Amino acid sequence: MSILTAKRFLVASALSALAVTAAPAISTIVPAAGMNMEARAEQAAFPIIISEDQFRQLAEKGAKIVDSRQPAAYEKGHIPGAVNLPWAKLNVSERDGIRNEFAEDAVFEEVISEAGLKTDDIILLYDTNSLPGRAFVALEYAGFKNIHVLDGGIGAYGGELSTEPAKVEKSDFKLVDKHDMRVDKAYVESRLKAKDTVIVDGRNADAFVDGHIPGAKSLVAASLLTKDKKVQPEDVLKNLLASRGIDKDKEILSYCGSGVAASNNYIALRNLGYTNVRIYDQSWDEWSRDPKAGQAIALGNFTFAGDELANSDNKQDGPHFLTADQVKELSKQPDVVVLDVRSPSDYSAGQIPGSVNVFWDSTLDDNRVLKNPEELKKIYAEVGVTPDKKVILFTRGGVQLAHSYTVLSLLGFKNVDFFTGKFEGWENGALKKG
Repeated sequence: MSILTAKRFLVASALSALAVTAAPAISTIVPAAGMNMEARAEQAAFPIIISEDQFRQLAEKGAKIVDSRQPAAYEKGHIPGAVNLPWAKLNVSERDGIRNEFAEDAVFEEVISEAGLKTDDIILLYDTNSLPGRAFVALEYAGFKNIHVLDGGIGAYGGELSTEPAKVEKSDFKLVDKHDMRVDKAYVESRLKAKDTVIVDGRNADAFVDGHIPGAKSLVAASLLTKDKKVQPEDVLKNLLASRGIDKDKEILSYCGSGVAASNNYIALRNLGYTNVRIYDQSWDEWSRDPKAGQAIALGNFTFAGDELANSDNKQDGPHFLTADQVKELSKQPDVVVLDVRSPSDYSAGQIPGSVNVFWDSTLDDNRVLKNPEELKKIYAEVGVTPDKKVILFTRGGVQLAHSYTVLSLLGFKNVDFFTGKFEGWENGALKKG
């Protein structure tokens, strides 16, 4: 965060106690031509995540409304006057085997200018809930310093929705004041043992148990929302954060599977006044495939080091480590199945095309004892994994791989190979959900 941005945020926090007069209920919002000084002073008193009344007040005085949902959702109905800027347009589905990376700067300039936005605009952002993380961090990266998010997303808007696209005049937007909140793997590694840094994992609990960055604290991004998709009350969030040791006076490094949940946690923390928050955007997609990075799970984990093993041509009996090209070629055969044994959360977020999922942990009962053979056979057979097929096991870590191979061997599977490396060509679950 730049010094200027930090100062503006602190001013906003200091002014947050000022009383704000709610606007009268109306069915539509018609933005004014520009944001006057009175409106700018008013928006400074608001937090990042704002109520519908606050949203209306700023919209009526000229703030730009941005709908970050996919075009199909926008066309079905959007807040009147909103321009559609899907977060996916500012991201690439995959780069070098890692999902949801920022697009090139030239793409940012083209997409944002087509949306008619200028850097000094007040942005009123909304999606389906209070945490449209990828859109928020992308706009912040682009230099927008006044971004507010509608609490509860479009479902919290009480007026009639429109199906008419907004009339937009292309702007001359350029990336001249970028704010990059991202850090790389080397930086995270340098902070693993730092007492003034907390690494926060935003994935679901099952994914965290399956494997996480050593020392990371679990903060499930979805748990920060209520059932009606609004952000949890401040006292609830503060108690939750305190229980994890996530303090305002520490540096916070937020990560998840591919950057989506990490960005959602980023908004929530910034909204609470955390100013030293950064995102490890490559997240678990990158960390988990590095044999030297290390993983923490319920048991000590290990990785298979070395391209010499992964690319081995040795013909001895037993499983082989396959390359990505080999996996792609073999998976075309009807008698071959790619078995992904990662957590359901990680699998649903992105998977090898055509693969099936059996979470390795689901083979154990509540007492952490291996289930009986009949139960195990049923679990695998339900997704088409049977002993007559060639099985390619895919996961991110030695414990998970060794456990799954052992179970399959006990059940009589004879033709099992391994894949633990980088895969280009994911089916991106985040984009599928839109």
